[in-house]
Amino acid sequence: MIIFELGTLVAVFLACVTARAAGEFDWRRLAVLVGAGAAHLWLSRRTEETRRDSGPGPHMDTSVVWILPAMVLLPAWMAVLSMLLLRVQLYPVARRPLFRYTFGTAAILLAAITSYGVIRWGGVDVSAEFGARDAAVLALAGLAYFVVNAIAIGGVIALSTPQPTWTAVVGGSRDNAMAALTTCLGALAALAIAHAWLAPLFLVPLLCALDWGALQIENLRGDARTDHKTQLLNSRGWHEQAGRELARAHRLGTTLSVAVLDLDYFKQVNDTWGHPAGDAVLRAVGKVLRETTRQGDVVGRFGGEEFVLLLPDTDAAGAVQVAERIRQGVAAMTVAATDKRGQPVVISGRTTSIGVAAAPGALADLELLLRHADAAVYEAKHAGRDQVRCAEPPADVAV
Repeated sequence: MIIFELGTLVAVFLACVTARAAGEFDWRRLAVLVGAGAAHLWLSRRTEETRRDSGPGPHMDTSVVWILPAMVLLPAWMAVLSMLLLRVQLYPVARRPLFRYTFGTAAILLAAITSYGVIRWGGVDVSAEFGARDAAVLALAGLAYFVVNAIAIGGVIALSTPQPTWTAVVGGSRDNAMAALTTCLGALAALAIAHAWLAPLFLVPLLCALDWGALQIENLRGDARTDHKTQLLNSRGWHEQAGRELARAHRLGTTLSVAVLDLDYFKQVNDTWGHPAGDAVLRAVGKVLRETTRQGDVVGRFGGEEFVLLLPDTDAAGAVQVAERIRQGVAAMTVAATDKRGQPVVISGRTTSIGVAAAPGALADLELLLRHADAAVYEAKHAGRDQVRCAEPPADVAV
């Protein structure tokens, strides 16, 4: 990483010392690029935070829309300055350790300088008549930016990860599609700015809408029945699948149980380390639930820190055993996350209170079981938390 960063500094230095002098239009273009980029980052900061918090990365943001026009239109030193100003503003949103963010900035710098070299090598002047050859060179510059950045980030992930996966190295399909789309928008922005220097202002609402729309598509990706943070069933998916299991229990007369899990003092995690750390804990709990439950158990997240399980063919004693296994798994979690400043933290010692309710299939009512299990959760919390409580069924449905 250090060698790469030093090499990037050399490339930036050589590009800057050989750059042309800045003119009056260059200063106007710099001001509008930095201003429009800052407005875009501020308006879409919550969307970007949510997108980055949804997984460990890599994340390909939309800053190329402002970086590529700078490399096409401005002297090298001015283009580098505009990029660094945007990166400084993005740092609080990125919430990444400084050394990682510095390397990511170096990767973008080298990619940008490479695209700058392609433009200068091709002799493209977007302010003059723009032909097919110029379009090809501009497309090649965008491709160079994309490839160099992807190789740099993917390379360091591959070298630093014990068992890297293809997705971890190159990113998801949505991220790469977003990068390709924003590269094209960056090329169009360069053409627009060359003839109307206020053109970037019209890109800001378009990019904000693009960021928001991409996030919504990601949240609904694949199946509207799935909670995107934990990959468990959401409330709708859980009720649908639990309803099928309840119908089977009615038909066969088998016993089933419901367990409600509520994380203890979860708000403290968000207040102390921030929502990204809270999301990391939720993902870890989802992993514990997948590992400690059995095939056929219906596991879901209802929202916040509440999780619900339906356990087919399971009486109260069996459900308590499953719940106790989950409680121990949550207590043993060690969660690697980042705090509000992007610094790495390790969260451990979390506990959970679990309520269990059971009934014979012929008499079971899903909503009634949920209410009994939820009441048992409150009993566990009032009794000191970090424990499993079983609801007492009415005498006519005792199991």
